[in-house]
Amino acid sequence: MKKLFPLFLILALSTVLAVDMKGKIGMGAGWTVNSEIFAPNAVITKYGMGENLVLEPSLTFVYDKNGEGSYYFDLRALFAYALMAHEKTNFYAKAGIFFGIQKTPKLTSFGIPLGLGLEHFISDHFAVDISHIMGFGYTKYDETKQMSFKITTTNLTAGLVWYY
Repeated sequence: MKKLFPLFLILALSTVLAVDMKGKIGMGAGWTVNSEIFAPNAVITKYGMGENLVLEPSLTFVYDKNGEGSYYFDLRALFAYALMAHEKTNFYAKAGIFFGIQKTPKLTSFGIPLGLGLEHFISDHFAVDISHIMGFGYTKYDETKQMSFKITTTNLTAGLVWYY
């Protein structure tokens, strides 16, 4: 335990050096690595709740009017905590919750996304953001239930965020 104390002390002191995120609102566009299109396919939103704590909400709604008119709705909230920082760079641990529903085929899903993120401020208002999300998920698909744990690289996202 005595050997771990210096590590905890370094982590605690390093958060003091982080870019102060309290009250900052960020919006941006991102690209998912391994996606089939080379166009922005992720919207990044962030709100600084404290010096080292950031809320990253996301909402997805897809409507397909072909056939029966199916839709998909997904609501996520990620909390990112700055574990380490160096001048204008923050290294985050991320955890949150999500809920999703789909009409055809009918499914309901809940989950706990977990991940890591790195954000580097290139100016006072612009930052480059890289994050990888994995997690636990529960899906009720029609009458069957599936429990799954996924670790994938399809959720590696890079983006540019503007803060004001």
